[in-house]
Order: sequence, then C-alpha cells, then structure tokens
Amino acid sequence: MTRDSVHVVKISGDAGLRSAQEIAGLLRQTLTGHDRIAIATEAISGADITTIQLLLAARKQALASGKALSLHAPPTGVLRELLIQTGCLGADGSPLSQDGDFWTQGKGKAA
Repeated sequence: MTRDSVHVVKISGDAGLRSAQEIAGLLRQTLTGHDRIAIATEAISGADITTIQLLLAARKQALASGKALSLHAPPTGVLRELLIQTGCLGADGSPLSQDGDFWTQGKGKAA
C-alpha cells in the first residue's frame, strides 16, 4: 500500500470514554504512516461526546500535517444519533455545526 492510497481505519464496539486512549493511539499511529485516511464508523455500538472529540481532533491533526482524514461513509447508528443529540447534525442528517462537512462529507452547508 502506498502513502497515496486511502487507508481505512475501522472503529468498532464501544468508542466512548473507556476506549478513548486506545482509539486516540490508533488514530495517531495511522496519521503517522498514511497521508489519506478514511475512518469507518459503521460498527460503533457505543459512543459519547468523547467519540466526537476524538474524531474532530484527528481531523484537526491531519489538516495541520497536510494530510486528509474523512469518514468512510456518513455516520449511522449510535454515532449518527449522538451527532443529532449534540446539535452537530439535524434530524434529517443536515450539518448544523462548523464541522458539518466532516460528518456529511461535504453534502450541505452548516448553518
């Protein structure tokens, strides 16, 4: 795999506070070794505000390093529900926050 190909990182299970250090380490390691990263979140079964913070921090780090980090697909399941509950997404999936393009992959504009 070359540094130019998109590397997919799969996050599954509980991605909340209890898993934060493990997930943060995985994301740091991935950012060190790859220039283009897509995070697959479909298999997340538990999420909290820590999950959102980890993903946004990884995105910020990637941008600061001149790398690309995106979601593999728009959020579904518990992550999507959490994004709606926290006001990041509207009930229809439209972006409501400054980082809306990250969650929706550029579809729509944040209010």
